[in-house]
Amino acid sequence: MKHVAANTTLLHAETSDPIALTRIYNTKVNLTIWDRPLNNHLQGYTRSLCTSHQQLQIKFCGNLTAIEKHLQFELPANAGKQDFIDDVVLLVDMFSELFEMGNVGLRLAVLTKAMCPRFHVDNVPVRLITTYYGAATEWVDNQHTWRDERGRVEVSDLARIQNLQAGQVSLFKGETWIGNKGKGVVHRSPVADTNNPRCVLTLDCV
Repeated sequence: MKHVAANTTLLHAETSDPIALTRIYNTKVNLTIWDRPLNNHLQGYTRSLCTSHQQLQIKFCGNLTAIEKHLQFELPANAGKQDFIDDVVLLVDMFSELFEMGNVGLRLAVLTKAMCPRFHVDNVPVRLITTYYGAATEWVDNQHTWRDERGRVEVSDLARIQNLQAGQVSLFKGETWIGNKGKGVVHRSPVADTNNPRCVLTLDCV
């Protein structure tokens, strides 16, 4: 494998202001993080999903209205359901406005195993990832990774692994963002099991 050239080292932007997400358009930034707390209603509802609905897997593509209706139908009627739907809809709205899309690809899941246990990059332009409950996504700055021509990646220094926190909303640039080939954010899913489940939302451009 060959080391990523020094000039592919990109920055990440993190702030408690959601305006941080707009910095994804900066050519020198490939990861943005909106650092926000989750209120008690969101924590309680997603905890109930992780304890009582560990098979939950929702995949849907549509506009804001269609996504809200689908979540109303698919999600269990536990306390905090509407607060949770409102929060997901807020993120869908922000994502669709930021990237000027009518439809968004949504995936909401309770995970009891690592979905992507190996470090990798996504073959998409950009992906929103947020963890509502449990351990959150791990990532590494490009300067601490190795890649080969096939796109396989390894981390050169495990001490450089960083991780998001539950509640944080992140945008990860992928390989197909214009001008970002070979620079997508290297990341992986953390360990999860039935005793340590995760509730994760991802949004994609469609």
